[in-house]
Amino acid sequence: MGRNYPAVTVIVPAYNHQDYVEDCVLSVLEQDYPNIDLVVINDGSTDSTDERIRGLVEKNIRAFRYVSKGNEGVVKTLNSGLRLSGGKYFCEVASDDMLLPGSIRKRADYLEKNPQADAVFCDAYLMEGSTKTGELLFGSNKKSGYRSSEHTIKDLLEGSARIFFASGMIKRSAIDRVGAFDEDFRYYEDFFKYRLVLDCKVDYLDCPVMYYRVHSTNTSRQNPLWVREEKILMLEKLLSGGESGKNLIKRHLFREYLKYLRVGMESGVERQRLLYRSKKALGIRPYSLSALYLYLSLMLRKGVV
Repeated sequence: MGRNYPAVTVIVPAYNHQDYVEDCVLSVLEQDYPNIDLVVINDGSTDSTDERIRGLVEKNIRAFRYVSKGNEGVVKTLNSGLRLSGGKYFCEVASDDMLLPGSIRKRADYLEKNPQADAVFCDAYLMEGSTKTGELLFGSNKKSGYRSSEHTIKDLLEGSARIFFASGMIKRSAIDRVGAFDEDFRYYEDFFKYRLVLDCKVDYLDCPVMYYRVHSTNTSRQNPLWVREEKILMLEKLLSGGESGKNLIKRHLFREYLKYLRVGMESGVERQRLLYRSKKALGIRPYSLSALYLYLSLMLRKGVV
C-alpha cells in the first residue's frame, strides 16, 4: 500500500512584492511533497503583484488557487485563507520569502512521526535583498528554538527560546482549538504563537526550511510604529487574559510603552496618543523616573506644567 500524504495548506498573503512574489510562489510549487493545497491571496497590491501571480496561474506549473481582494492587512488575509482551506496541516509563506527544497516534506514528516506535537517550528536562512547570505536567523550562538517540553511563556517573552512563526507548520485541529488569527491586529501574527504555546504542544526541528528576506519594504521597516503598537496590544491582551506570569508581562509591557513613547515623540505622533501610553506606563510603575520624565515632557509641550 502506498504512503499516505496528508494535505498541507500553504497560504501566501501577497502585498506589493512584485519583485519577489514569483520566486515565493515557485518555491512552493516546486516542493517535492505531493499533497499541497496552495492558496495565494493578493491583499490589494498597488504594484504589479497581481499580474505576476496571474502569469504563474497561466503557466499551470502546478494547480493553486488565487484570490485578489482589497487591502485588509496580513491577519485578515490569513483568516481568509484559512476559510478557503481544509488541509490537515497549515503553514504561511510571506510573499517576499522563499521555501527551501524539501521544506514542506520535512515538517509534515515530523508532525506525522510525532503526533503529540500540535506544531513544529524551525530555523531560516537570511537573505539581504536578492543575496542568499548563508546566515541562520537564530545565528551562530544557536539561540534555542521553543519546545513545550523544555520552555514556558517566560522563556518566549525574555527571548531565551524563540519561535520564528513563518518557519512553522501547525495542525489545523490546533488552530480550531485556539481560534483563528486575532483580527484586532492588522500585521502582528505573533499573538497567535503565544496562544499556541499556552494551549498546545510545540516542538522545534533544528534545521532551516526557508529563506527570510530582509529588504526596504519589510512591513516592520515601513511601519515601525504600527508594529510597536501591535506588540503593545499583544502584551495587553496577554495581561488581561488570565495567564500566569503577569508580573513578567507587566515588565515587558512597561518597556514597550517607553520604547513607543521615545520613538513616537521623535516621529511626531499625536500628543494625546502619547499621553495615553505614558499614563499606562505610570500605571504599572508610578515612581519610574523614566516614565515620569516622558510624561512631563509631553505635558510641557502644551505648557500644562
